[in-house]
Amino acid sequence: MKRDRPFDTRQLEAFEMLCATGSFTETAKRLFLTQSAISHSMRTLEEEAGCQLIRRQGKKVSLTEAGERLLHFARPFLQEMSVVREELSGFEKFGAGRIRLGASQQACRFFLPPLIKEFKKGVPQCRFEVYGEDTPKCLNMLSLGELDLAISLEPIKNMEIEFVPCFTDELRLITTQDHEWAKSESVDWTKVGGENFILDNRASYSFRMINDYLEQNGLKLTSFMEISSSDASKELIKLGLGVGVMADWLVANEVASGELVSLPLGFGKLTRTWGISIRKGRKLNKAERIFIKIAEESGCHWMVNRRLTP
Repeated sequence: MKRDRPFDTRQLEAFEMLCATGSFTETAKRLFLTQSAISHSMRTLEEEAGCQLIRRQGKKVSLTEAGERLLHFARPFLQEMSVVREELSGFEKFGAGRIRLGASQQACRFFLPPLIKEFKKGVPQCRFEVYGEDTPKCLNMLSLGELDLAISLEPIKNMEIEFVPCFTDELRLITTQDHEWAKSESVDWTKVGGENFILDNRASYSFRMINDYLEQNGLKLTSFMEISSSDASKELIKLGLGVGVMADWLVANEVASGELVSLPLGFGKLTRTWGISIRKGRKLNKAERIFIKIAEESGCHWMVNRRLTP
């Protein structure tokens, strides 16, 4: 009786091998089964199909028209199944597959390229889908399962996220050489009311950290411009349209060339911790574990190369 359910893959494999060899004996030998097991499998397959698929001619077999139609379907299906099995095996064994990675524009530009380059040396089969988003958006995407990992700042009181620290940086006051604070080599916060600040957008972690830092020291920003691009911020500062608070490594080249000056904020260092954020409770595969390990190691080297202060 014909049944409305998928064919058994093992029966299709035996059927395809029988078509290839034309012999029950040889099929049983190649599949490491008994001849009676192959015969039983073919009877069951014909029952499932609801029609005769093979004709027995002594020790040999030939296909009916229905059998030829099934073989036409079975061979590419089984080949594709074999490919999928290899790919699935490779996900854990060889680190194949993908990593959906979130990272800020700054991390994408400075930290991520050498990290991926090092990772690819050992896990070349793995591919990346990189989403350039700031820390709050990355953490939200992690919580929703839209990302696997994120290079982010350390989450603020987020119980859904686990964080692996990799490196720290320092936020400093950035201005031009002709600014009076640059000439005196210190920030005079008594004159903060007369300054326009160029900062990251209000929703960013960096803005929150800067705002909290100033409020803790009795100060409040009265005039500021929100810019989500560090390159645009630097150009505005160069034009004298305001002062900024940025990571020292973001302006290392401009400070070295004399275009900009980097000053300590004055109330103690304001540092940030960067690392890998993961949704809590999520089981990591081999490729992800390798990526995190390399990120930790690369973060230490990267700090030294960029002259970051832990």
